[in-house]
Amino acid sequence: MNPEDLVDVQVGTDTTSGGMPSNGNTLPQVKLPWGFNDWVPQNDGNAAPWFYARDYDSFEGMRCTHQPSPWINDYGYFTILPLSGPSSSGYSTKMHGKPTFKPYYFSTALHRGSFFKHSDIDFELSPTNHAAIMRVKFSKNSTNRRVAIKVPEGALGVEGPDGGIIGYTTDSHGGTPSNYKMFIVVRAQGAVASTEVSNSNTGIMTFEHDQLEVTITVATSFISQEQAAENLRQEIGSQSFDEILSAARAAWNRQLSAYDIEAVDATSLRVFYTNLWKASLFPRFLTEIDSSGAEMHYSPYSGKVVPGKMAADSGFWDAYRTVYTLQSMAYPDNLGKLIDAWVESYSEAGWLPQWASPGQRGSMVGTMSDVSLADAIVKSKLGLVSGFNVSKAYEAIRKDAYVKSHSGNFGRDGLEQYLKLGYNSERDFPMHSDYQGVSESVSRSLNNYVADAAISRAAESLGHKADAADLLARSKNYHLLFNKKSLFFQPKSHNGSFYEPFDPLAWRWGFTESGGWQYRFYVPHDVAGLSKLYGGALCSKIEEMLTTKTGPAFHVGGYWGPIHEQKEAEALFDKGFGYYAHSNQPVHHVLYVAKKAGCNSIADLYLRRTMNEMYTLKGYPGDEDNGEMAAWYVLSALGLYQLEDAADELVVGSPAIVAATLSLPGGRTLRVTTEGQKNGSFYVTSARWTPDGGSARAVEGNAIKFSEVMGGGTLHFVLANSPLLVI
Repeated sequence: MNPEDLVDVQVGTDTTSGGMPSNGNTLPQVKLPWGFNDWVPQNDGNAAPWFYARDYDSFEGMRCTHQPSPWINDYGYFTILPLSGPSSSGYSTKMHGKPTFKPYYFSTALHRGSFFKHSDIDFELSPTNHAAIMRVKFSKNSTNRRVAIKVPEGALGVEGPDGGIIGYTTDSHGGTPSNYKMFIVVRAQGAVASTEVSNSNTGIMTFEHDQLEVTITVATSFISQEQAAENLRQEIGSQSFDEILSAARAAWNRQLSAYDIEAVDATSLRVFYTNLWKASLFPRFLTEIDSSGAEMHYSPYSGKVVPGKMAADSGFWDAYRTVYTLQSMAYPDNLGKLIDAWVESYSEAGWLPQWASPGQRGSMVGTMSDVSLADAIVKSKLGLVSGFNVSKAYEAIRKDAYVKSHSGNFGRDGLEQYLKLGYNSERDFPMHSDYQGVSESVSRSLNNYVADAAISRAAESLGHKADAADLLARSKNYHLLFNKKSLFFQPKSHNGSFYEPFDPLAWRWGFTESGGWQYRFYVPHDVAGLSKLYGGALCSKIEEMLTTKTGPAFHVGGYWGPIHEQKEAEALFDKGFGYYAHSNQPVHHVLYVAKKAGCNSIADLYLRRTMNEMYTLKGYPGDEDNGEMAAWYVLSALGLYQLEDAADELVVGSPAIVAATLSLPGGRTLRVTTEGQKNGSFYVTSARWTPDGGSARAVEGNAIKFSEVMGGGTLHFVLANSPLLVI
């Protein structure tokens, strides 16, 4: 079976209104890789942003959506709904039987509700980048055959004598200028009996009584009505449904076939390709091509139409950990284009966005886009990523590190204090409020250290020696927040004293969506320095984190009540994962910190337990978040993880696949092979690297150069069911 047909598009979509608890909080997107538009069947619009639930059979229309997360919400959306029967009550609003979901295709049979059990309409959709094509087949007994287009806010009108519909939607939940619109054009390939618009937000195309099959085409643009029509002409034109379907399927085949996987069983194979698919959805490109072939876009920062690329829908607080690393390995050409788009965002906004959807949102902490751009800069100097302005990229990340922002959501909160003290003090610690501090100060400070380390490496690669030395020194100030008595990172006051009493189970007081346990080992850029702080106890403390069985799993702390991340952490605690709350991103580095520190047996065991028990075809242990959790799985299943961004290094884990072949740029190939891979064989007893054209050697210190891996070769693991040897 081809990899695109192994994907379960509905993974993680069981969550209903409110998103608690989460098994992914995802949508079943039908789209192209990193595509402009997503298409999702809406079956519970009143519960928006949870407008799709896997077990519901309602069908309120196919929704063109750009929602990257229910916590960020949607923008530029509308629905298309095929209808039959009396206008007053004959809506086809139930899915008949089981719908078909593929990355490139959706189909369902529809009927009119509880009194009409037979199928009345067959509906199919296949996407292009800025457009989609729909095939609607009406039953012989159906009457009043029509298709409705609805925008929540905006206006629609009739396009000329052919009965098409044009218009725009203005509905957006933030991050856009006042002139924001997404333009829409909808046309039928064939005759339309009549078209009407009611209340300016609903357009209905009605077809002749003897017309049993109609093809609907739709395209969108953030630029103009004319550009929407141009996008329709470029991407669909006179092509048939089957031609578009074939092209969409081929696009996903190319994307997923970059990996050729041999798995331990059929389910594991589906889990791998499902996660590779999920990691290929975000960020999305908002670039459009004009009639002369030039790239252009509507700027969500200036509200102007300007040349060049644009990207959106990436929360860097989550995504920097894995999404961009995975692209640098499997899809470096696309990564170069993405970085080019983020540099363009900096040019237009004056600052790098941290949660762009489509413009900057005030969400999460830290300037973690600095890390992804710094990593791309270093890899550009290694000849592994290209296509963006390197000096401009460095200018952008350096600004975050040195310049105080007066632009609201941009830049680093508390930068002046961080530069003065080497850390941020805590504003919200109970009974010890610090008017000079910031909220979630430990997380903010630790994020700054991670970002400064990455920017330092980028500076070094570009020859900016003074910046490199200064930023490297700053990145090592994490010791200022480490309490040698408690062996935890703790909130401090501006005068240098630790706030007491400190409760490492209490969330938010000093920490983002977690507590002291989840941020206890958050120094991925300097594991050797972290080990020194623990004085030889690092491995035992990581093991304590993973194996603690006496509850509770958390204390509510600074929240108004248990949040869904706490409930999900508790569920994992009850399953024997201690305080390792893989349900949320703050711990996703921990097992690789353990590998880098040589805590091999405990790391191997919990890496494989995490992959086996938390990644299923039902969903995830918490919010999947823009492909980050999925990308963590793909990298971990291969046994390779980039712990230190902007460092030429990968940490070797415990692979879950039997064998993998990854197609690299320039015709090179990376092969990962295993010996002894079977249930319970979690422990790596040896790892050997053989570069193409070179001699085999043992992997030492659980690390290998990223640049060497990208040169092609074979990484061979020997696995056992007990930790017989230490490498």
